[in-house]
Amino acid sequence: MKKLYYINWYLTILLSFYIISCDSDAKCNNCGDVFGGFVFMEVTASDLTKYEGLAQLKGVDVGVCLRAYILEEELNVNSVTIVDDCCCQ
Repeated sequence: MKKLYYINWYLTILLSFYIISCDSDAKCNNCGDVFGGFVFMEVTASDLTKYEGLAQLKGVDVGVCLRAYILEEELNVNSVTIVDDCCCQ
C-alpha cells in the first residue's frame, strides 16, 4: 500500500513539473489577450470591418496572424506587424 502511495506521489510531482514547464508564452502568446496594449490575433472578416484601415494594409487578410497596439477598442494601424505564428489555433 505504501508503494502505491509513493508511486502516486511521484506521478503527481512529475505531472506538476510538466504542467509548470509548459509555459504557453514560450513561443506563443494568448491569442486575443491584450498585454501592455499589444495583442496577437488571427484576422477574421469581422476584424477587417471593425478596425478602420486594417483591410488596406499590405499582406493583411483573413487568417493572417498579426501583432498590433489596441487602446480602448481602437487598433492603431501604424503598429500592425504581421507575424509568422501567433498560436491562435
